[in-house]
Amino acid sequence: IEEHGTTVYLVNTGWSGGAYGVGKRMDIVATRAIVNGILTGEILESEWTSPDRFFQLSSPKTLPGVDSKVLDPSLAWEDKAAYEATCEKLSKMYSTNFGKYQSDPFMADLADHGPGGKALQ
Repeated sequence: IEEHGTTVYLVNTGWSGGAYGVGKRMDIVATRAIVNGILTGEILESEWTSPDRFFQLSSPKTLPGVDSKVLDPSLAWEDKAAYEATCEKLSKMYSTNFGKYQSDPFMADLADHGPGGKALQ
């Protein structure tokens, strides 16, 4: 990625606004608008959030045709305590899972760039 100057985007096509049973599936129209913003380069003109404390991911603050709450998961969840608890749980699960692969140099490097990873500290 660094060698070729590649930009990578993570597009949420799953749940937004809460866990299963509380949130809802991502709207297909919003998903298409996000993907179109990536493909046309409009996303490059967006102002971005600071990286979140759990996953070190940034989100565009605005994108034409997309509700800004959808772009930033922390804004989409009404129950902020549930959001924080879910992020904490997922980041611990990630760290635990990748801890199993520390003997593999590639996987260890990948884990270092995820939640709790050395590269992010």
